[in-house]
Amino acid sequence: MVEWQNIIKLPADALPELTELHGDLKLLAEIVGVEKALIVSQVTDGTALRIYGGRRWVRRYRDQCIRREYDQGDITVIDLARKHALSERQIYNILGKAEPDDRQMGFQW
Repeated sequence: MVEWQNIIKLPADALPELTELHGDLKLLAEIVGVEKALIVSQVTDGTALRIYGGRRWVRRYRDQCIRREYDQGDITVIDLARKHALSERQIYNILGKAEPDDRQMGFQW
């Protein structure tokens, strides 16, 4: 890994065009922008980078929204299923689960 003080931020006129980038670097640049993608590429320095877990946070937020909407009483389970592209069974499962408690500390070895 590269030390943060060794990261070189290119000026705007030195940044490559998106079309000049290839592979995963191009994909990353499409998401976060060319400048930030080049910084990530310097930090990882050719290391294969796998990013897991993002879906977990999105799903958690979606489930909170579903519970909130249902608790307000203005929407049915069927409408929630259609709105979120889920089955009725999935909505009932979400509504039946206890909401995660972020205040509880995890066990660490």
